[in-house]
Amino acid sequence: MTSPRAVGDSGPAVLDLRDPHFWTEPLPLLRAARERGRTALTAGGEPVLLRADDVEFAHADPRFSNPGVANLERLGISDGPFYEWRKRTLAAIEGEGHRRLRSFIGRLFSPRQTARLREAFRAHANSVLDRAAERETLDIVTQYASELPLWGICHFLGIPDTDRERIGAFMVGTEEGFSAAMTPEIRERAERSIEALTEYARKLIRRCAERPGPDALSELVASRRHADGVSDEDFLALIVNLIGGAVGSTRSAISNSVFLLLSHPEQARLVRLDPERARPAVEECLRLSPPFRIGRRVAVDSVTACGLDLSAGDSVLIWRMAANRDPERFERPDEFDIERPIRPHASFGHGAHFCLGQALARVEVQEALTTLLTRFPRAELITREPKRIPFTMDEQIASLSVRLI
Repeated sequence: MTSPRAVGDSGPAVLDLRDPHFWTEPLPLLRAARERGRTALTAGGEPVLLRADDVEFAHADPRFSNPGVANLERLGISDGPFYEWRKRTLAAIEGEGHRRLRSFIGRLFSPRQTARLREAFRAHANSVLDRAAERETLDIVTQYASELPLWGICHFLGIPDTDRERIGAFMVGTEEGFSAAMTPEIRERAERSIEALTEYARKLIRRCAERPGPDALSELVASRRHADGVSDEDFLALIVNLIGGAVGSTRSAISNSVFLLLSHPEQARLVRLDPERARPAVEECLRLSPPFRIGRRVAVDSVTACGLDLSAGDSVLIWRMAANRDPERFERPDEFDIERPIRPHASFGHGAHFCLGQALARVEVQEALTTLLTRFPRAELITREPKRIPFTMDEQIASLSVRLI
């Protein structure tokens, strides 16, 4: 892997996002880039924000907005089912429309709702580990971290257990649509998957309207009767977004958190002895391995910020992994320490687009870790250097084998 190039003798580092090694081993390059200056550049000349204060500012300041579907348009995609769905997601909507939809759906993620899920999630994690105990080994990614958030969102929304496998199949193609390396084959799979997931969600909404249950989706369907400005298509896109957004990033968060803790047995022991330490442990895991490691913001008007002079329409990349290791925000930034004071990190964003499901994700990661460490106090890594998947928005591990002891 090469070092980041510089523009001239003293300019910002240049990060080549086309290089798969940058995605699988980014830390040395990001560290070197941050040492060169406040920002870096992509090979195409787009600024990259590396520091915590700048990333927080660009997330929260109203002079910046989310790019909407511009990321897809950069890849040559300006129509089709996946594009049309993305246009209606919360991440692609700004202003009053975003506030209205977020306020409407935000009631799903109240402390009461997420607390209600915690006990059920713990019980399901135990049932997964019951089956795994017979094998004595467990692939955390495919047999634990993939299973738990999928079960969690299905249970939360009242999706029948018999449909869970179908939802998981839909998710494979849908997640591929967020790849930074879109190919015709990936696009075709994403289109098919989003069409299938949308049709499933349409039937699910109809069922909840006709035969409501005690689940969160039935509650949301009932409350929609009194909501203004939420069209049928907006509501459908929101539900697809809920299902689709709850699995992949949480899978990555669980996988990376297990890897970090089992790579530091003395800190895993602290969590096992005192489950209350799961909260700071998860925050430290999220800091070092953010589920959303990259984002993009667009200047709404001409603005001078983050050491940059930007015109309206100019975009900046936000590299959350670099911001979360900023030595100006965190002491010993590359060290894993669950006892460090909790400070704000960028893993779930900031501002109006702060991750809506972060409370649910935190509950799931906390319970996944504490259940594993409690059930198998001497669990150890078999996979010492997991293969990381390039060109993904979240930091994905291909597999992670653990010996259950």
